[in-house]
Amino acid sequence: MVSINLKETNGLVLAYLGDSVWETYVREYFVLKGFNLRNLNNNVVKHVNAKAQSEILKKILPEVDEKYLQIISKAKNGNIKSFPQTCTMMEYREATGFEAYIAALYIDGEIEKIKEIIKNNIG
Repeated sequence: MVSINLKETNGLVLAYLGDSVWETYVREYFVLKGFNLRNLNNNVVKHVNAKAQSEILKKILPEVDEKYLQIISKAKNGNIKSFPQTCTMMEYREATGFEAYIAALYIDGEIEKIKEIIKNNIG
């Protein structure tokens, strides 16, 4: 388990970590499904972008514990300087909140929760 103070860590820093954690577990999910390399990449790319993460966040938000809602909010409202042209500013902010949430779960050792989010929203 990682030892990072969630309350003191910048939301955008959490999102940075969460981006990597999310992609790793999404990749694992598709590898375990037995996909070949080309299909692995095509499927992973569909689920590790801002639009997809924004949609997942909207679906799971009602179930998120209060502790994590604060982290999501802090990251969404962080000082984001640029946005990709592949999504709206709001989608990017929501994806940033989602990634911070994934990082917080990872830091708290809630790996099964991350896998459950993947199973329920990617499957």
